[in-house]
Amino acid sequence: MNGKAHRSRSRLRWLEGERAGRRSNWLGYNVTIFNVRGQYPEGIHRVPGGVFSADSDIVFSVVWGGSWQRLDAELPYSELHGLSPDCLRLVASLMLCERRDGYRCTFYPETEFTPRIDARRLRLDKDVVVREIRDFLLDDLSTWTGGMGDKLPYRPERKYELFDPAELMLGRLIEFWEAFNPADYVVLRGMHALMKSDMLSSHREFHEEATIACFIALDASFSKIQQELINSGYRNPSAHDVAKWVHTNFNAPFGVAEPGPDDRYFGDLYEQRVMTLHPSSRYGEIPVAPLFYGDCMWLRRDLREMFAYLLTGRHGADYQEDLRLSVGSAP
Repeated sequence: MNGKAHRSRSRLRWLEGERAGRRSNWLGYNVTIFNVRGQYPEGIHRVPGGVFSADSDIVFSVVWGGSWQRLDAELPYSELHGLSPDCLRLVASLMLCERRDGYRCTFYPETEFTPRIDARRLRLDKDVVVREIRDFLLDDLSTWTGGMGDKLPYRPERKYELFDPAELMLGRLIEFWEAFNPADYVVLRGMHALMKSDMLSSHREFHEEATIACFIALDASFSKIQQELINSGYRNPSAHDVAKWVHTNFNAPFGVAEPGPDDRYFGDLYEQRVMTLHPSSRYGEIPVAPLFYGDCMWLRRDLREMFAYLLTGRHGADYQEDLRLSVGSAP
């Protein structure tokens, strides 16, 4: 079947022109296409009102939702393009399903390309509908034009890199989706920063920037733990208090020693963070960021788990299995 014949029979079409402008802050079906630079769990993965689909020819999501401005008209203006609130929630929920030392989802969205499907209702719970959207995207994306009239090419030059979804703990996907508060901007900013770190680290020359993105996520997690402590009665929790919280909730069951009086939350990275973000500081003038490749890798892993626990208040089966093996191997 040629593309023209397929388009003439499709029920789907893009929301374009004046109608798109009038309805830019309305709820609708937001489409996000993902770049071949990422690594994605194969298959169709659903949340209420949304779907993520990945095969070797195309990876995309469709989520019913609105814009950040619709969510909060008081947010500061930004010209930067990013994921919609609901797409970020979907991507973050999938990232949180990773295992402690397992496969890592690396999402690489095409954020300059944010079309909407012109539809009142799509049965995203039906495989046949998801396949129709997939075929529609493959057929029409290479000829779709943006608001400025610029053609947005799609066809990748190679197949997508996929992995077996059984490598993830997808049984927790809905749990994470429901745990997200759309107005919890600190957690959403932290998860967005982890996603951007993955995007940047796919380019070896931007590993410094990838680590800086992890530092943003680190600061977001620090703020969330501080709030947890305030809610439990602390008046002004310090970085040392936060380190003790992490020990209690993560490390103590493994028999790790309690933090010393001078230990702080990720304190071993403190000087590196200062020197990386401030070319001139009390540590001197630094021409090159004093980083290791492993800094980004371990921060990305640990902070993913930190956010998963902060959102749900419990550890996953991967933590419990590591604990069982650790306790079982103790002398």
